[in-house]
Amino acid sequence: MENKTLLSDFIEFFERNRFGAMTLMMTFQSCLGSIAAMYTFMTNNMVQLAIIATITMASNAAFIAQAPAKWCLYTFLLSVLTNFLLILLNNLI
Repeated sequence: MENKTLLSDFIEFFERNRFGAMTLMMTFQSCLGSIAAMYTFMTNNMVQLAIIATITMASNAAFIAQAPAKWCLYTFLLSVLTNFLLILLNNLI
């Protein structure tokens, strides 16, 4: 019996449905990055804005360049987690 993780299942799903999943994931993480940027502008923190822009654009670049699936997914997850944490952080300030 094969021991699979959630991440390996997600990688297999991404490989099977690469272009459809890539489009949805890119749209989602770009919108989330825009929301995080808006809250960062409200607190006037340019360092956080640079982090948001760099990570979000790195994920977009990986998708557009059709990087390997693992690299695309890792940058996507990093982008979503970072943007979500910065949204929470800027809402608590």
